[in-house]
Amino acid sequence: MRKRLAALLLAALTAWVLLLAPGCAAPAGDVPGRTAVPGPRPPEGGGLRSSRVESEARPLSDEEILDAYSRAETLYAWFDLEPLPGAGPAVVTDGALYRQVDREGIQTMEDLRTCLRAVFSQDLTERLLDTGGDIPLYRDIEGVLCVTGNGRDRLPGKGGVQSWVERSEEGDYTVSVTVDLLDEDGAVTGLEYWSFPYEFEEDRWVFTEFRLVY
Repeated sequence: MRKRLAALLLAALTAWVLLLAPGCAAPAGDVPGRTAVPGPRPPEGGGLRSSRVESEARPLSDEEILDAYSRAETLYAWFDLEPLPGAGPAVVTDGALYRQVDREGIQTMEDLRTCLRAVFSQDLTERLLDTGGDIPLYRDIEGVLCVTGNGRDRLPGKGGVQSWVERSEEGDYTVSVTVDLLDEDGAVTGLEYWSFPYEFEEDRWVFTEFRLVY
């Protein structure tokens, strides 16, 4: 019971941290073209193994999981689509121009890591922070979070996106996503399918694998 209560308190604390850190929030409309589709309802009893109910976490609603997916899209885009904006004088490090990240609530590498760990696993978080290799996309320069590099365009030939939640009998969650594939005239020619596991790891629900579908 104490472990169960601790998990619930931690979930509430994570939500409170996201509210206090506006830089981590995912504003509505950041993901154009995506439509959330309600998935199947959980089986009777919540669908969680008794051991998980006792020691790990409560069942989640579709709305909670899809909201986490929306936040994950926004955060992942900072590494794969459009980096956080930079401002101020440029600093040359390892031949790259870096500027201080200009986003309220994200001034240090630890701030950025905290945002990522709210929705991604530890392993996936570290992989994202390693983006750029020897010339990382984000780096700490004298205690200040700095950014380099440019964004990219959305992938051509991608249209409407739909997402929904699927549950296994063991109580695991997956966000399934379909993307319309378009020809040069904008007509739908096919469908692309992705799935992203949402798992309880250590002390929180996180995506253990993720990518942008556009």
